[in-house]
Amino acid sequence: MKTCPTCQRSYPDDFALCPRDGAPLAARATETEAQLAAGLTRRFRIVRRLGAGGMGTVFLAEQIGVGNRPVALKVLNRKLLDDPDFLLRFQNEAGSTGRIHHPNIVTIYESDQADDGTPYIAMEYLDGETLRGALDRRGALPLPEVAEILQQAARGLNAAHKLGIIHRDLKPDNIFLTRGDEGELVVKVVDFGIAKLRESAMHTQTGMVMGTPAYMSFEQASGMRSDELDARSDIYSLGVAVYEMLTGRAPFNADTPLGYVRKHVMEEPPPFHAVAQGLHVHPQVEAVVMKALKKEREERYQSALEFAHAFMAAVLPASVPEVSQPLPSPKPVVSPVVQEFDASVPRTSTTPAQAGVAAQTAPPSPPERIVETPTAPPQGSMPVPAASGLAAAATPPQFQTASKPQSKMKFVVVAAAVLILIVAGVWYFRPPANPHSGRPQDRLGAPEAGAAPAAETVRENPKDGLKYVWIPPGAFTMGCSPGDSDCNPNENPAHQVTITRGYWIGQTVVTVAAYRRFAASTGVHMPPAPGVNSGGGNQDMPIVSVSWDDATAFCRWARGRLPTEAEWEYAARAGSTEAQYAPLDKVAWYSFNSSHKLHEVAHKRANGFGLYDTLGNVWEWVNDWYNQDYYRHSPSQDPAGPANGRFRVLRGGSWYFTPRVVRVSVRYWVVPSLRPNDVGFRCGGEVFAP
Repeated sequence: MKTCPTCQRSYPDDFALCPRDGAPLAARATETEAQLAAGLTRRFRIVRRLGAGGMGTVFLAEQIGVGNRPVALKVLNRKLLDDPDFLLRFQNEAGSTGRIHHPNIVTIYESDQADDGTPYIAMEYLDGETLRGALDRRGALPLPEVAEILQQAARGLNAAHKLGIIHRDLKPDNIFLTRGDEGELVVKVVDFGIAKLRESAMHTQTGMVMGTPAYMSFEQASGMRSDELDARSDIYSLGVAVYEMLTGRAPFNADTPLGYVRKHVMEEPPPFHAVAQGLHVHPQVEAVVMKALKKEREERYQSALEFAHAFMAAVLPASVPEVSQPLPSPKPVVSPVVQEFDASVPRTSTTPAQAGVAAQTAPPSPPERIVETPTAPPQGSMPVPAASGLAAAATPPQFQTASKPQSKMKFVVVAAAVLILIVAGVWYFRPPANPHSGRPQDRLGAPEAGAAPAAETVRENPKDGLKYVWIPPGAFTMGCSPGDSDCNPNENPAHQVTITRGYWIGQTVVTVAAYRRFAASTGVHMPPAPGVNSGGGNQDMPIVSVSWDDATAFCRWARGRLPTEAEWEYAARAGSTEAQYAPLDKVAWYSFNSSHKLHEVAHKRANGFGLYDTLGNVWEWVNDWYNQDYYRHSPSQDPAGPANGRFRVLRGGSWYFTPRVVRVSVRYWVVPSLRPNDVGFRCGGEVFAP
């Protein structure tokens, strides 16, 4: 706490000047551990001082009567005991917060007075850091992390608001980030130090401005009576915090508390690009935040949950309108998540002209199986879904487009020769037998998770050195699985899809070692990704920071292509219709178990087809253009995606995302020229040399 030397009133530590007379505030001497311990020796053992703020000092202590349970012990500064207004608000903190039983609100264990009459509150001790500490340490946060923090904070606030409790001082300092028993992020709203129960409005001075200037709502800054404030004031303050999480700074800055008040009342929040150049967040995400910051509270979201749900809907691809024109090439920035979901902007490898060609060209249907013999070059070629200079430079020599015959006789001779080669090749290179033979419904089902594929179903590709698994034809239900409560609108409707031709697909995503072969063969540069690909790097790590064009060029060089959405999901499900084929911890690296970093491939359990890491670790590029309503109109056999679009599809989630995203049916969209450092790919196709 700080004290005004003129009026002797006390204010929070983040006040620089007295709001009443403008005098510089002086730091107040805090309670000492020895003094406090003398009055609480029968109940608590003081371990150390944690900090001061609000109306008191907080200590780490052990609660003796309950097995020395660690608690955060908050005590009122003794010099405030003579102020009945502060004393009542302190008591209200315990009474208000103690009524809220929610995992996203700090738990109050006990509220009483020390032997000398000093009030205290013993509450849940949290090990972690405040959101303020995270912002000071890291700057702007990735969009998925912002969404997760908002979801949890909003749930906690909603529980308080349902009881008529308003925080009135919501800010990053009062949002605490900790970890659960399984390492998952847990958000706790803390310090209801000036919370107000509607039924006890008389306990605060009418017209007194309460709160932290940078985060106070328009109505607080305008001097609205305390008994007229409602939950929408907290929504405004939460909106300021979300703005800061995304941009790295609060919407308003001033040198004095009165300067903040004037800006909250008189000025509109600046757009994101005005305070964070290079930040690329979808306009709908920005619009959601700006609605929470409306001056008129009737124009804001009417509940914290409504705000959180609107934000998530904007983040997820279902809310994005389909556009046929490509985005201009952005500047390179390394990011732990895909660009359209945070502030990063990876390098581009596609010129606007080339992107225009890609946007207007329909992804081709998977080609028929092509046969190669030692004595004759193969006929036909594996198509590349979108042209680029990189792909053209890396055209594989193994496949050449057949010339049109110059005469009828040549045509007959060539046709006869090709027919002979095809017959011989079909016998020699026939697809491996389906190891799941039996009744049709058995053949389409998933083998036991983790079962190793039969030897004849796995081949090593001599081009990239990776193993590929044969995926037999079959049918499955694509899209949102029955009973999956986390499904998004763009995963619906679930629909039956038949894969009429078997195909090969990478047993793992493309590794650093495999991409180095490609780079050595074609002269392309290895993508930069600190700690993974630069300076040698771990060769068994997934290659990341690659654009869709880069992935397409690699697959063409490796004599394959990117899988379609349908092929990817069928392979990821191992032919099953279940939402996931094993406990997520067994098959995927994701936010709860990844330690916030990439991992080597094939260290989790394989799925029923013998594929590793189809969920988590890295997102995977697929061939298809994105359309949020595509499932309503897609064909039932071998769907190849929309004819054009603005975004390409990513599948599978990554190490950075929570379980609600790391699912087989989740569809994310990104600009194909982006190179996020949690995005990789695996190749597929009909032909790989044995």
